[in-house]
Amino acid sequence: MVTLFRNRRARALAACALSAALVSAGSAEALAASPTPTPKPSMSRAAASVTVKANPTTVKAGRSVRFTGRTTGIPTGTSVRLQQEKNGKWTTLKTSTKVEKGKSFLITTRPTSKGTHSYRVMVGKTHSGTVTVTVQ
Repeated sequence: MVTLFRNRRARALAACALSAALVSAGSAEALAASPTPTPKPSMSRAAASVTVKANPTTVKAGRSVRFTGRTTGIPTGTSVRLQQEKNGKWTTLKTSTKVEKGKSFLITTRPTSKGTHSYRVMVGKTHSGTVTVTVQ
């Protein structure tokens, strides 16, 4: 009977030692194998952008031109300003509007001088590409 207890005790001790060895070896291996944690990218806003189209692109002097467009990464309610290129410099016109709920906008002007005019819109520090309007 004494030998039975010794065998059980020896088996239990061996099982504990083996378990401890496996646990410590597994955690040491896991620590050694795991790379340095890299920070996850934060959810940042998409880059701000704005597009614009003119309609019509050819107009008689004094008639309205509608500039419509869409924005990305710009909050609703942000001011939209129309600019015209004059002598190589962009001049902000008095007309303005705001970015609407669907991230779109509509702004109008009435060019009075004949010729080809270049326009763009500014939303904050972001500007659109240039559109050309011919005034007859």
